[in-house]
Amino acid sequence: MTDPQTPTPNPAPDPDPAPEPPKKPNTGFMILIAILCLAFGLPTTYSGGVMVGAAFGAGDFPSIGFIAQLGLGLVLTGFGLASVLAVVKVFTGRPNG
Repeated sequence: MTDPQTPTPNPAPDPDPAPEPPKKPNTGFMILIAILCLAFGLPTTYSGGVMVGAAFGAGDFPSIGFIAQLGLGLVLTGFGLASVLAVVKVFTGRPNG
């Protein structure tokens, strides 16, 4: 019978655990992100560029809202293109890097 006051010793951890294989990327999620980012990023970039270009063409400085819209569109488009590149790399079997 064991005494409740005496702690049981912890088993020694495995000194050299086997490395886990790399996990398969979630291609469905990457495709979804690519489609959404490009679907919202490309029109936002276009309309923001038209507004900023029209303001500069008229000799005025564009408002900060138009500049922010153009910046947001460029960021979304960048994420979309990066996701497309990641999906292409996964499907072609090229390693990361």
